[in-house]
Amino acid sequence: LVSIDYDDEPGIRVSSSWPDLPGNLANIAGRAALVYAKTAGISPTWTIYIKKNIPVAAGMGGGSSNAGAVLRLLNGHYKALTSDELARLALTLGADVPYFLHPLLSIASGVGDIFRPVDGVTLLPPLLVVNPNFPVSAKWAYDHLDPKLINESSSEKLTNLVHGLQRGNVAVVADNLHNDLSYALYEKFPLLRLLRDTLMELGALNVQITGSGPTLYAVCESKESRQYVAQGLRGRFAPGVVTVFEDIPLELTPNS
Repeated sequence: LVSIDYDDEPGIRVSSSWPDLPGNLANIAGRAALVYAKTAGISPTWTIYIKKNIPVAAGMGGGSSNAGAVLRLLNGHYKALTSDELARLALTLGADVPYFLHPLLSIASGVGDIFRPVDGVTLLPPLLVVNPNFPVSAKWAYDHLDPKLINESSSEKLTNLVHGLQRGNVAVVADNLHNDLSYALYEKFPLLRLLRDTLMELGALNVQITGSGPTLYAVCESKESRQYVAQGLRGRFAPGVVTVFEDIPLELTPNS
C-alpha cells in the first residue's frame, strides 16, 4: 500500500514498514516520483510511505507495483500527463510497471507493456503463495534463461488457461501453467525443487514459480485443500526457511 504527503518539505522522501527496504531515490518508488516531477515540470514536496506486504526481490512485482501506484497517485493529484504519456513514463522504470497503472486481469505481450484484458473471470483458483525467504535478481533469472527450453506450446497453453479461468475449471488452469524461467531457478536453488515436490505431495494440483522467482505458487482444488497444504508445509519447514501466504482472495476485484 502506498500513500503520499504532497505538501511536505522540498524534495522526495520514501520510507517503508520494511526496515531493510531502500529509501528515498534508492527505491524505485522514489525514482518514479522523480521522473514524474521532471516530466511534469513540478517541484516535488513529497513524502511517500510504503506499507510493504510483498517480499523484496521475490518475482511478484512488489517494487513495480509501488512505482505504478506512485505514478497513479501523482497523476491523479496533478493531472499533468495523459494516459499515454504516463504509460511511456512507466516503461522507462521497468517493463512491468505500466501494468500497475491499470492492474486488471490481462494478457501481456511486447516486453510486458501491451495488454489485452481478460473478460468473464470473477473467481480465481485457490492459490497458496510460498516465499523461500531469500531474494533472486530478475537480471540473474533472465541472464540464465535457456532459449532451448522455451515452451513452444505456450500459445496453446495460454488459450487453455484463459478458458479454464473463464469457466472456473481449476484443473484446466493447473494443467496449463508454465514458466520458462523456472528451469534455471530449480537448478540453482535445490530448496525450490524441494518445496515444489512437497507441495505436490501434500495435494497441490500444480506448482509454479512466480515471474523471475524465487516465490512459488500452488494451485489447490478448494479452500479446504489449500488450508491442508499450508498446514502441511508449515509442519515440514521452519518459519525462517519459508513464509506461507494463505489468505489469497478468490474474488476478482477491479484492481486485482
